[in-house]
Amino acid sequence: MLFHGVMRRLFILLFFFWGAAAMAQPQAFSIPAHPAEQAANGPAVLDAMLWQPASRGPHPAIILLHGCSGMRNRAGQPFPRDTDWAQRLSRFGYLVLQVDSLTPRGESSLCGQGNDRRIRVSVERARDAYAALLFLQARSDVKPDRIALMGWSNGGGTVLWTLGRDNRARPAGLRHDFAAAVAFYPGCRTLSERRDPWQPVAPVLLLVGEADDWTPAPPCITLAARSGGRLEAHAYPGAHHDFDAPDTPQRVLRGIGGTASGTATIGTHPAAREDALRRVPEFLARVMPAR
Repeated sequence: MLFHGVMRRLFILLFFFWGAAAMAQPQAFSIPAHPAEQAANGPAVLDAMLWQPASRGPHPAIILLHGCSGMRNRAGQPFPRDTDWAQRLSRFGYLVLQVDSLTPRGESSLCGQGNDRRIRVSVERARDAYAALLFLQARSDVKPDRIALMGWSNGGGTVLWTLGRDNRARPAGLRHDFAAAVAFYPGCRTLSERRDPWQPVAPVLLLVGEADDWTPAPPCITLAARSGGRLEAHAYPGAHHDFDAPDTPQRVLRGIGGTASGTATIGTHPAAREDALRRVPEFLARVMPAR
């Protein structure tokens, strides 16, 4: 048993620390929007990018939710953090789908907006998550009961709201809900202060930096303590927002909504990034086995 455990960890690490060779190339897709969005004169379709694993299906799948900056930077290029994770997960055998919640709604960024955002994590973005789930469940190369949700910052907050048992975005008659979820540095304050404790429909891994001055860690730790063991939270000492982004020098962003100073510190934290690259696949293999 010990030998098999060691070999399993080695297998995970080999995939996730593999070099740049044989990178999966994404495909552009348009997927149907959530029925409630179409009924509310929202977008009829959503833009998405899909990474197909090299192995034969059907595959477990992971839906990626971008942060407040959207799916692409000002130069129109995908963010390295999101692409890095998508490629790693695809090489590990997951079909990966990233959904754009901003462009179809005429937005380029939510980062400078306050709490009155038109695109909300609890409503519009949660609907997008379920639209992606339904799209994947209709594919013959996806295991419909083995689909996880993963997001960063604003997308991480969407993960938490989407997985909540009382989320109204959940389609009626859904046969298989999300099997697992991973949330990187989400905003946890509102959910942690609810009178009725937030309860997720599936196991959730939450990773946050202790030095995060954009989405502070303490409310997330409180949320985990009230989750009945369904939320596994880990805080990294000295790590800020975007700690898992590859090769990102630490810097201070200005014009940030929702913080007292209007600023936020971001940047790679090598030790936290290395741990996350190990911890996420181990969590997924444990709570959402491919077979």
